[in-house]
Amino acid sequence: MDECEYQPKYKWHRTQLDENDPPTDTDWIGTDGELMIGRIRKEMHGPTKGKWHWAGWCPKTYKGTPPMPNAGYAATARLATQKVEEFWERSMRVMTPRH
Repeated sequence: MDECEYQPKYKWHRTQLDENDPPTDTDWIGTDGELMIGRIRKEMHGPTKGKWHWAGWCPKTYKGTPPMPNAGYAATARLATQKVEEFWERSMRVMTPRH
C-alpha cells in the first residue's frame, strides 16, 4: 500500500512530557477526542535507526483482552500512524465497553 493513500482518522500532536521536554517532529501522540490512542516516535540510534516505533494503547473505557501485536516498527511516520489507528479500532471491536 502506498503510504500516501492512508489519511489519519484521529488527531495527532507532538509529544511533550513536561515543560523541560520541548516537542519535536519525531515523537507524536494520537487522540480520539479526550482519550489517547497511542504514540509513534522515530528511532534515532541503534539497529532500528530511522524506523518509526509505534505503540497502540487500549481504550480505558473498554475491558477485556486487547489484540496483539500492540507495538512494532514501520518505515515511515504515516505507516506507524496507520498501525496505531488500526490497533485502536481493532481493540474496540474485540473488547467490551465498560458500563
